[in-house]
Amino acid sequence: MAIASIRNFGQILSRVQSHPTTYRAFSAATTGTSDCTLSRTAEQLSQLPTIGYVYLGEVPYRKALEMQKQLCRRRIDEIYALPQADRADLNLRQFSDTLILLQHPPVYTNGRRNHGKLQPDEIERLHALDCDYVETNRGGEITFHGPGQLVGYPNLYLKDHFLATKCFVKGLEYTIAETCAHFGIEAKTIPGFPGVWTSPTQKVAALGTHVQRYVTSHGFALNCTTDMKWFCEIIPCGLEGKTAISLQTLMEQHGKPNCDTSVDAVLPILRKSFAKVFGCNVKPLEDVSPATFKFIQELVKL
Repeated sequence: MAIASIRNFGQILSRVQSHPTTYRAFSAATTGTSDCTLSRTAEQLSQLPTIGYVYLGEVPYRKALEMQKQLCRRRIDEIYALPQADRADLNLRQFSDTLILLQHPPVYTNGRRNHGKLQPDEIERLHALDCDYVETNRGGEITFHGPGQLVGYPNLYLKDHFLATKCFVKGLEYTIAETCAHFGIEAKTIPGFPGVWTSPTQKVAALGTHVQRYVTSHGFALNCTTDMKWFCEIIPCGLEGKTAISLQTLMEQHGKPNCDTSVDAVLPILRKSFAKVFGCNVKPLEDVSPATFKFIQELVKL
């Protein structure tokens, strides 16, 4: 289906009547229906750790993937080396929860369910576009990362936040929706279709996470000023008939072509949205945990 303005929801919805499953799902999502909540007691909220955030600029995907693996391993080793009764004591840990924000050079990535399934000639075709291809351990299917896209890798110990994995993922979706709302864009989730959508067929952000022993990695990718041509080379997230869209394109369709939707402009809005949704303080990583900040910086420089 061709990209269309979200101002024309009536036309879009009428056009997807022939796909009743998608239509019903988007209608339910639009009313705010959800089977997951991030609500916690006042006592639990008072115990939430401060999350450190860091923006790394443009980092090659393979380097960022290795950084995440090593950071997760270090955190798991540190947490589970403690007696079970002491694991909730943040004072006994050097490493903190972190929201890693960055961009990638052009790369196609695929989720764990598709390891080894892409044919060699298809991988060669993607490489011929001057674009890397990487298979990962995240959920989800094939997608694109590149300049103009704000990528977020939350590295959290979910037990500290009193969250199940499903609710953590919902929190990421709500964070994106809250960020879009700042620009006057209504973005929703669609049950059965991962990511954040601005219509039944247009996805503004992809999600794919991995959780090991309650420690999270991977995360989300929000299209800010991303060149949409890259998505034309694949079936994004394996969803036939659906397209990716950027904040820049959405604002142009809203008659606001001069609105700044660059990564630099969106980043502080997303950071505040993340703090609001997850109910915790988000501060510069170097102030929250110098050890974590140094560890990440050293891995990025390798």
